[in-house]
Amino acid sequence: MARPREFDPEEAMDKAMGLFWDVGYEEASLTELLAAMEITKGSFYKAFQDKQSVYLASLDRYNSKVISGTVSYLGDSGQGTGRERILGLFAMVADAVKRDGDRLGCFLCNALIDKAAEGGEAESKLQAMVHRLENAFFQAVTDDGSAGEKEARETARGILSAYFGLRVLGRAGLSGEMAMDCIRQVEWLLYRVKT
Repeated sequence: MARPREFDPEEAMDKAMGLFWDVGYEEASLTELLAAMEITKGSFYKAFQDKQSVYLASLDRYNSKVISGTVSYLGDSGQGTGRERILGLFAMVADAVKRDGDRLGCFLCNALIDKAAEGGEAESKLQAMVHRLENAFFQAVTDDGSAGEKEARETARGILSAYFGLRVLGRAGLSGEMAMDCIRQVEWLLYRVKT
């Protein structure tokens, strides 16, 4: 008779993702990972191949929980025009920074600059998330119907850069004033594409 698993895999993955999000792949030792996940080494190796497999699963989890939610919000016409959805997303991030400090920032942003992102499956997953966000911003920009494809794509990339910048500055403890300046720049990009 097989011994029952002594931990909740979903909860353990959330804790692993939290550790990678906070300190990155390279800095997260196996000992720290086991402590964060609250599992034994034996349970870890029964459930997971190695640290890399847990990291890749954490990226998948972030993609399905956070990136999918962001993409869904940007594509939801019930939330207003494309412009309103984009500005609404930036306002939510800025509000989180003001309210909670948002010192974790964005796991995707953190992971993109981590050494684990250099080549291989991790880089492929990260690039796919970046493209999902870019395409969601692109769709929101084109939903308003006034931009040509090239101009809309360039605008979407500029907005994506501002989004990543806002998330990184949030991790660094940016001020509310800086967040509002960032939002004003996004408003300008959206205004420019309509004129």
